[in-house]
Amino acid sequence: MSGERPLPRLHATATGWQLIVDGRPALLLGGQLHNSSSSSPQYMQPIWDRLAQVGVRTVIGAASWAQIEPVEGTFDFGTVDAQIRDAGTRGLRLVLIWFGAFKNAASTYAPRWVRGDGRRFPRAAVHGEKKALFTYPGAMPKPVLSVFNLDLLEADRRAFVRLMEHLATADPEHVVVTVQVENEVGLLGDSRDRSAAAEAAWRSDVPAALVHHLCAHEEHLRPELAALWSRQGSPRSGTWSEVFGDDWQAHEVFMAWAIGSHVGALATAGKAAKALPMYANAWLGPQPGQPEAGEYPSGGPVGRVIDVWKAAAPDLDLVAPDIYIDDVKPVLDDYARPDNPLFVPESRVETGRLFWALGHHGAFGFSVFGVDDLRVGSQFGRACALLGDMEDVVTAAQADRRIAGVLLEDGETDQQFTLGGYEVVARDARALLGRMLLDAGVAEPPPPPPPPSETEGAAVGPTPADGRSFGLVIAEAADQFLLIGQGIGLDFSCATDVVEIDSVEEGRFEAGRWLSGRALNGDERLFLLPAHDLGVVRIRLLRRTDVEEQPAANRRAPR
Repeated sequence: MSGERPLPRLHATATGWQLIVDGRPALLLGGQLHNSSSSSPQYMQPIWDRLAQVGVRTVIGAASWAQIEPVEGTFDFGTVDAQIRDAGTRGLRLVLIWFGAFKNAASTYAPRWVRGDGRRFPRAAVHGEKKALFTYPGAMPKPVLSVFNLDLLEADRRAFVRLMEHLATADPEHVVVTVQVENEVGLLGDSRDRSAAAEAAWRSDVPAALVHHLCAHEEHLRPELAALWSRQGSPRSGTWSEVFGDDWQAHEVFMAWAIGSHVGALATAGKAAKALPMYANAWLGPQPGQPEAGEYPSGGPVGRVIDVWKAAAPDLDLVAPDIYIDDVKPVLDDYARPDNPLFVPESRVETGRLFWALGHHGAFGFSVFGVDDLRVGSQFGRACALLGDMEDVVTAAQADRRIAGVLLEDGETDQQFTLGGYEVVARDARALLGRMLLDAGVAEPPPPPPPPSETEGAAVGPTPADGRSFGLVIAEAADQFLLIGQGIGLDFSCATDVVEIDSVEEGRFEAGRWLSGRALNGDERLFLLPAHDLGVVRIRLLRRTDVEEQPAANRRAPR
C-alpha cells in the first residue's frame, strides 16, 4: 500500500553506511535500559517520561524469551507492546534486544521449560581452568546451555521468529528500528565447550563455507586469524585442530563459528518475518585482566574473529562493540570496517566517545548503558538532543566525508586533519589559554571544579561528566565550518593563502534549522566553544590572496 511507512534499512554510501528510517538517514543516539527495567511496564512509566526530558532520541529495550514464551508454544508479547507504545508516544526510536538462549555468556533468560530439561537442552561443559568473573566463592551456578544442540537452535529460532512476526503486525510505524540478536554471547570458564556434542564437532572437519570465506578474503583477514591459519600451512580442509591448531586461539575460532552460526540462523529466519536490520554485540577481549578467550566470552564477535562471524552469519548486518575499557579508539578502529556498519550499543557514559564515533568513523549510532539513570541536564543527554536536532546536517556530512571527530585524550594538546580544503589543527583551548597567560606573565586560571555526575541513583555510584575536549567539525560550504562540542579551538591554514577568521556566530539547530545567537569577537574568540559545556558555532574564513608574499609561518597554522 502506498501509505505504508518504509522499513528501516542500512544503506551503503561511497564513504560508509547509513541507517535509513522513514526514508531519511538517521542517528541512533541514546542508551540501553538496565536489563530488568523493561520487564515491567508499570516500573517503566516514570522512566519513559524522564528519558523524554533527558534528550535521548533512541532507547534500547529488551524482549525476554522467558517472559514471551513461559510455556512452550504459548506466547505473550505484553512487555514488547508496552515498549513500542511508550516509546512511540514520546517520539523515541526503539531498539529491541532478543534476550534468548544466550545473555552475557549465560542462559538465564531462557525459559524454565528449557533450562529444566537437561536431556533435551544439555549444558555446556568446561574444564573450569579459567578464572571466574562476576561471581564469588559459594555462589550458585548460572545456567549455560550448549550451543552444539539443534533442539536449542530450533526452540530459540522459533520464539525469535514469533517475535518478528509480532513486530510485523503490531508495529506498523516501525518504532523498532533494529534488533539485537542475543547479548554478549560466548563461553566463560574455558576456551571451548567440552560437552559430548561439542567434542564431536571439534573432531569433525572445518565447514567448507568457512574455508571458502578465508580463501576469498585471505588478503584482508584480521592478522590474528590469518596467523592462526598460516601457522598450520593455510590448509584448505581438515579438522579444526588441523586447520587452526589446538590452543585457546584455535578454540575461540571454533566457538565463534558455532555461536555465529546459531545467531546467524536466528537472523535469517527473523528477517523472513520482518526484515529489520539486525546485529550482535561483543563483550570485548582480549582486554586488561582478560587476556585469553574463556576469560572473556570465547566465540563472541570480538575483533580478532569478526571474519569468522561474517562467514557464519551472512544475514547479520553487523557486529558491534560494548565498550567499557578505557582506550576506545582502537576498538572503534576494529569495528569500523567496509563490511561492517558502526554502531555502539553499550558504553560507559563518556560523551567524547560519541563525538569521535560519529565524526571519525561515521557511526550511525551510539548508546550508553543504564540510560534509566541519566540525569535531566546531563552532558550526554544534552549532546543527544543537540545532535538530534541537526541529524540531517551530521548524516549528510558523514555521507560526503565532510566531517571530522575530535577527542583529545589526557595528555594530548592537539589533533591535526584535512577538511574542506584546509589543514586544521584542533587544540585544547583551556590548555592553550593557560600557556598564553603564562607567556604574558599572568597566572594560569584555577582548575575547574569537579564536573557534576551524569547519573543519579545509579547502583555503581556517580559518573562524572566528560571533562576532555571533544567535538565535531563539519565543512558546510566553501570557507564555512560548524564546530560542535566543548573546549576546542581551531586553526585553519592552506599552502597558498593567508587564512583568517572572518566571523564566528554562536547558535544552535532546531529541527534542522540554524538559529543564530551572538556574533563572537574580541575576547570571546579565545574560546570558540565553552570550556566546560557544550556549544555550537559557525565559522567563516577569509582567504587573503591579494597580499605580498608572507613567510611560511604566516600561511600555515603553528603545529
